[in-house]
Amino acid sequence: MPLQVAYFSRMFQAVPQLMEVQKQAGGCFVSNRASTLAAARRLYPEVPMRQYRRWLGPLCAGRQVLADADVIVTGAPGYKVLSRFPARSCMVFHGTYMFLNRKALSQMRHFDLLCSIGPRMQRTIERYQDEFDLNCVQTGYLPFGNFPETTPEWRTRTLSGMGLDAGLPTLVYMPWGKPHGSWEAAAARILNETSDRYNLILRPHPSQGLTARRADRAGFRKLSAQCALRRNTLLDISVQPMEHLFALADLMITDGTSPAEESMFYDTPQLFVRTPHWMPERIRGYARDSDMDVEDMERYMTLFDCGATFDTQSHRPFTDAVDEALQSAGSYRQARHDYFSWVFGQRDRLAGQRVYQALQGLAAPESGHSHQVPDGHA
Repeated sequence: MPLQVAYFSRMFQAVPQLMEVQKQAGGCFVSNRASTLAAARRLYPEVPMRQYRRWLGPLCAGRQVLADADVIVTGAPGYKVLSRFPARSCMVFHGTYMFLNRKALSQMRHFDLLCSIGPRMQRTIERYQDEFDLNCVQTGYLPFGNFPETTPEWRTRTLSGMGLDAGLPTLVYMPWGKPHGSWEAAAARILNETSDRYNLILRPHPSQGLTARRADRAGFRKLSAQCALRRNTLLDISVQPMEHLFALADLMITDGTSPAEESMFYDTPQLFVRTPHWMPERIRGYARDSDMDVEDMERYMTLFDCGATFDTQSHRPFTDAVDEALQSAGSYRQARHDYFSWVFGQRDRLAGQRVYQALQGLAAPESGHSHQVPDGHA
């Protein structure tokens, strides 16, 4: 009988990873958040999806999908939901988990399988593997499986479809969410100070874009009106596939988010935005407070050696920083290569196949790994 795989996530951020496994294993996606389902249906209309409403009990279609599954694959700990079903459980990490630490891993001990994205994560998990009885396999980074092969024809077609000029270099800005992100400090300035010699795509973090609060929505309306005054500008509220933005970017602008790491798949030049809320001293303090391993923290800080930096407290026009970042991109190429290798290892699109193979092994009768209840959940 074929392996019955279901996928669960409350957060939209995990959906692209789950869909890469779904390509290989099939199965239905379930979420208990309507906005996540709406965004997922828009991007993956071919995938069956159901909503999970616990209060409906046996009448809930999403509940039945999870109850019938052999394995449930998710992108966050989710113990409260997963513990209600007999299926084996597998964690595929959404994003690159640059601040993964002991506390986070202690909350994952109930999983039957963790799929690490590369050497950095594998090393972190191995530090605590015996303590928490973690079953882990290094499968690679799932979203790479959907990263397009870029051609001039594809680029022209895709940029034109977004209303942008295929003849111009494209800048993509993808910051952290609150409270550390640079959106409030930098988005309007980037928009107003970037030369029209460039396409500009502004994409807020999903925690602000998809689950926007009143203040966020008001800010987006104001920024959208400003975008309308600048040619070749797109304010993207999680509409475009992220992998398309990575493939289109001639310069990736972040404050040190996982998109900086992910875009290095294409060896994309980087520009980092520094704010008073997210600068080296603050980052190290956050990492210490998160109980992040010191060695991992210092290696993470080398991300900022992979491109130029723009400080929002400076009076320098942002477009000058863009020009410099592009002109100096070649001098950072080795740093980008070394950093990518540390985080991801191989540069391929096969992680979905590796995860599916691991799921088949997990569901085999001889597989002996069983759930452990995290502290505080007994």
